[in-house]
Amino acid sequence: MKRKAAFRTLIMFFFLFTGLVKADPILSPPTNDDCANATTLTVNADYLCNTVTPGTLVDATASTVATGQNTCPSADTKANDDVWFKFVATATVHRAELLNIAGSPTDLYMTTYDAGTTIDCSTMIPINCSDSDTNNLTGLTVGNTYIIRVYSNSTATGATTTFNICVGSMPEAPSNDACENAIVITSMNHTANYEAISATNNSGFITSAGCIGMNDGVWFKVTGADDGGLINVTATPTSWDIGIAVYTGSCGSFTCIESANVGTLNVVEGLSFTSVKDEVYYINIAYPSGTNDLPEGTFNLTIDQTLSINKIQAKGFTYYPNPVKNVLKMNANEPIEQVILYSILGKEIKRIQQNDMHAELNLYGLPAGTYFVKAVIGNTSGAFKILKK
Repeated sequence: MKRKAAFRTLIMFFFLFTGLVKADPILSPPTNDDCANATTLTVNADYLCNTVTPGTLVDATASTVATGQNTCPSADTKANDDVWFKFVATATVHRAELLNIAGSPTDLYMTTYDAGTTIDCSTMIPINCSDSDTNNLTGLTVGNTYIIRVYSNSTATGATTTFNICVGSMPEAPSNDACENAIVITSMNHTANYEAISATNNSGFITSAGCIGMNDGVWFKVTGADDGGLINVTATPTSWDIGIAVYTGSCGSFTCIESANVGTLNVVEGLSFTSVKDEVYYINIAYPSGTNDLPEGTFNLTIDQTLSINKIQAKGFTYYPNPVKNVLKMNANEPIEQVILYSILGKEIKRIQQNDMHAELNLYGLPAGTYFVKAVIGNTSGAFKILKK
């Protein structure tokens, strides 16, 4: 019998080496494949995620959790490739975020558990479930350990998913959290990144007739440098619904100039308004609501100014019609050398070069809405707003 068994073993090796029988692949699960070996995460001091921890679902296997610890929809059937992380809360509010997700699938779940100070996987309590890559965790207990379970939103096996995970902390309120501390913009060619994540809504909701309601947010201040010049404001948000409002007056007693919020999450917003020399303008970047206090985020802000039409009007410049349907016509007493069409967000759409006292700008096929036109006559230029029907 022993000889037969040995013979069968030799035959099996022969088939394996000749490829007639394929061996099962050898799995190599991640080190944090189960809760007891959860990877420790660094808690960042803000939400910018400067320190991240790599993760992978490659070769991850299903974990067994206690009854009642599956809180996500269909978690019992989809958590077949979970990996585990943990952190110690340093505040009552933290944010867990998944970044740089690659491979397949890319739709991931996060379940967060409170493991207290005993850090017992069998008694930890589920507190949050999220199918979003950004998960705001509130009501935490400082000093407690929180365990995060990450897995794919799929019943399929063989995930190739890799990702980074970070835990961030609510930063201190920004310096321009209040209107009285508005950041003064001295250059009309300003571009910079700002943070409004921890804006405190300390002035409540900002309302002014003609403008959308604003949830306080953060503040900037500019001074008009040219009568009739256009000041252009563009705000590019990171993962939030951003609004822009511009006022004159004083903090707490505003007069609306203009506001903008055409979209929702991650939509770039922009507006332009006609300025008065030496007039002070307050610019509010905030969540666009006068009734809901919701979180703001990070954003890029661009503020620039185009010259008024006054100087080229002195050269006999006129334009018509406005509103315009298809063709804008322009005339001047001196040659019009250049005409440039811009979108409401300041993106160049069309440019014509010429040297004639008459010019035409074809807007055929462009969507209805507001545009800006810059005309160059000699060494003088001016800009004006038009409405496309």
